[in-house]
Amino acid sequence: MNKGLLLTIASVFLVGCSTTDTTPPPSSAPAVAVQAPEQPGPSEQPATQPMLLEETQKIAAGTVEAGGLAVVGISKSKSLELALDKAKINGRIELARMLDARFEALEKAFSAETGIPYDSLLLSGFNASAKIIKQQIAGSVAQTLKYETVGEISTAYAVMALDPKIIADQLSKETDLYARLQKTKAFAALTQEIKTYAAFKTAQ
Repeated sequence: MNKGLLLTIASVFLVGCSTTDTTPPPSSAPAVAVQAPEQPGPSEQPATQPMLLEETQKIAAGTVEAGGLAVVGISKSKSLELALDKAKINGRIELARMLDARFEALEKAFSAETGIPYDSLLLSGFNASAKIIKQQIAGSVAQTLKYETVGEISTAYAVMALDPKIIADQLSKETDLYARLQKTKAFAALTQEIKTYAAFKTAQ
């Protein structure tokens, strides 16, 4: 799997609009922007209109370009707490879909390279691994969480991300499949993504 394929997969989940980071105004101001791992907190300038989507999309796109998986979950509500929670839920749903696409691409590449039929029982290990990782995603926290409020409506943006090493670690438990997978170019590509993503995280 190459970087172009990852960016193609990611583009399904990424849409843009312009944005900047902002500082909170007094409580009577029309908008507030926040960045925190899981809970809102003040930022540096006031947001005067919904402006954070492009910023969070860039964060997600950078993660994908570095070999990881990342999407932005979005939600609007009159309740800020509800908007934040729902954005994380929506992000987890989209991240699980992205994981399915990554596994499908890996499985097809493995099948084509080894000649093992796509419907082989051996390849069921891909599906088993994906299922377990999606259970982990269901309880994951947001990498970045931002919101802005205009009038009575708060819009929340949650960047949900996944380290590609989790994929290799889970596949390693499928011993028969993993032994064959390690000898393929498909696995070499996954290994390179893991190294690139580790360097990306270290540089942050």
